[in-house]
Amino acid sequence: MRTGKLRKQVYELTSEDLLEYAVWEFALDEEGEEEQDEATVRPFNYDGALDPSWGSFVIRAVFELADGTKLSGYLTPPPRGLEDEGLGLVQPCVTGRDTQISFWCGIIELSRNEISSIYARLGKASAAEIFPIRFASDVELAGGAVTGEIPGFLVLDRTNFTDVRIVT
Repeated sequence: MRTGKLRKQVYELTSEDLLEYAVWEFALDEEGEEEQDEATVRPFNYDGALDPSWGSFVIRAVFELADGTKLSGYLTPPPRGLEDEGLGLVQPCVTGRDTQISFWCGIIELSRNEISSIYARLGKASAAEIFPIRFASDVELAGGAVTGEIPGFLVLDRTNFTDVRIVT
């Protein structure tokens, strides 16, 4: 286990990081420190079940592609009472040794080339091998596990910011 002050950008977390520390807390109280911002995370140690009300976290999760392939990654556990607010709140992300694949795109529309590149990084040729993706939190949570299904890349409509389109 690493020692010292460990800080990373959430978008730099790897599968190895998540194996070493299953829970990462956003270091919002350190935003003013050099080379840290709202995306900076640190390992979070606790006993018992993690309560999402303690802070803002990403936690280890397991993912299963449509063809049965199992992958690791992370998600954001929603606060109690908001469990049914959708994937925009949970923002599931698959991680690898040197890659992350997020399925919540916000208002960013992926190009066909970007989607093809993601399929290749997953070692897949088509959307049918990937979607739907089932996921589950891999951390004990107060209130129970976070589970769900990802039907494709999710893009938020720019005109009303509430409708979500599925792109594969």
